[in-house]
Parts: sequence; C-alpha cells; structure tokens
Amino acid sequence: MGTVASWNEIATLASATVPIVGISLVSLYLCYKSGTLHPLRNRLTRLFIGREDIEPGPIRNSLSDRSAVVSFAMIYGIHLDTASEVKALIAKAESRDIPLHLIGIAGSAFDRSEFAVKPGRSPRRGVDGMICMGLLVSYLATACFLAGTFADDILIRVRATNTVLWVAAKEGEGAARGILRGRNMAFSQAECEKPPNTGAIEPFVGNEPRYNLSVLCAIWTSPSERKELIDALPQQRTAFGAVALLCLMALVGFLQALTRRNAIRKLERRAPAHSSPVSATPRSGQSRRLVLRIGKSIYLSYGTTEANFYHRPKH
Repeated sequence: MGTVASWNEIATLASATVPIVGISLVSLYLCYKSGTLHPLRNRLTRLFIGREDIEPGPIRNSLSDRSAVVSFAMIYGIHLDTASEVKALIAKAESRDIPLHLIGIAGSAFDRSEFAVKPGRSPRRGVDGMICMGLLVSYLATACFLAGTFADDILIRVRATNTVLWVAAKEGEGAARGILRGRNMAFSQAECEKPPNTGAIEPFVGNEPRYNLSVLCAIWTSPSERKELIDALPQQRTAFGAVALLCLMALVGFLQALTRRNAIRKLERRAPAHSSPVSATPRSGQSRRLVLRIGKSIYLSYGTTEANFYHRPKH
C-alpha cells in the first residue's frame, strides 16, 4: 500500500507541476517574441479589471492599439512603437508586394527606411555549407545525448585499454556492451570466473577483452562497487540532459540562421540592396561621381563637384 500511495503522490504532483511549468515557459516565450512584458501584464490585469470596466474613449483605444502593436511584433517579429508606424509599414509592404514575415525574419539586414536589403548583408554560399554541417552535427549530438539521458546504463571507460562501455546499472545479472571502437564487444556476468579469483582485476598483458571482463567482474561481484554504479545513474542523466539542452539550443540557432539567410535571399529578389544612384547628367552644385563596386560590400568613389570644377580659382 505504501508503494501505491507513493506512486499516486508522484502522479498527483506531476499532474500539477507540468501545467504550471508549461504555462510559465509559454509566457516567457511570448514575452521574448514580443520584446515586452505586455502580454503577461495584460493577462494579469484582465484577472482584476475587465474590458467592459473601461469606458469607450481615448484610454480604451490606447490600450487596444498597444495590444495590437504587441501582437504584430509577436507574430511578425517586427518591433515598432505606435499603431501609426505599423499601419505605414503594412501599407508600404503591400505597395511593394513584400511579405511582412520576411522582413521580421531578416531582422537588421533589412533597411525599413529604404525598404531594401542593406549593402553587404547578402548571405554567402560558402557559409551555408558550414551552417548545414553544424545543423547536422548538433542534431546528431542532441539525439545521442537525449538517448543517454533516458538510458538505464552507465557509461564507463576502462583506462588501461581505453575502452568505452555501457554497463547495466541494475540489480541482478550484469551485462555490458562496447561502443565506438569497442562496439563489437559484449560481456555478461555469467562469463566471470568462479572464486577464488572473483573480484580480482588481472594485470593487463595485451588481451583487452579479458582485462575488460576482469574489471567488469570486479564491479559486478562487489556490492559496494555495484551500489556506486547504480547511484551514479542520476548524475549521468543530469549531465547528459544538460548537454542535450545545449545541443538543442545550438540546433535551434543553426535553424534560425538558415531560415534568416533564406529570407534575406527572398527579399533580395523582391527588393534588391539599395545603393547610391549615379546621375548620368550631373547638375550644377551636385557631385559628378564614379562609383566602383568591388565585391558586395566595398565601394570606391571618385570625382569632384561640378561647382568646384567650373569655379576654380584663377592664378
């Protein structure tokens, strides 16, 4: 009965904790996306002050406008201050047939005043390969460490033979299997020798499998060593979980970088990077300039103003 009661308590605690943690994480994510604590403050305010409690007028309109601006930033990732700025941006985007979500994904690479991609912010093809490689590595690392987080085995390394093994951390018959270069190795407690050699580690004389088995037998036949092995399982799960979380964050970062670069390329096809126009017939008082572009971000400018050309001092 005690075991049943304890499991019921754990289930009740989990059912109460998971929604609280989930709601907290969602709230933090919404505040992060919108760039302000307004969504959280607005929900808390609605618990005590209803919308119908505010009389129609400037105050109610101002609150509605603020909520609309925050919702716009949360959905498109474009952070503006007033509703008029949002309306002007929407009208400009519609007139030039540029999707708003691409502007939000591009971020600082898109100049909203010129409504074009900034010079020098065009993504390079070579970097895409590096990002894809990092994406693949972080994905595999996340999967491996996440699997290790939920595994019931302990990862150990036999120092003398430099062999990495998964050892079952549970009572009963011991078992172990190798990974990496020792992936073809497999051991069981039934292979251990009978006393008086039980628990003794043989000297390493070049036979790696036999030495690994002697080490494992010393662990399996020693109650203190087996208990230490079992007690190390929570620590391993915590370590693997922390590394898996870091790898997952790197995976998300690579995905965002790849998505951002694709958005910039789409914007370049719709709104090419702006540059200073060169007049074919310079007027009086204006610059007669020759702009030489080298690559994507280096510009060289030559020339003098027409006014200075015609009004140079005479000697």
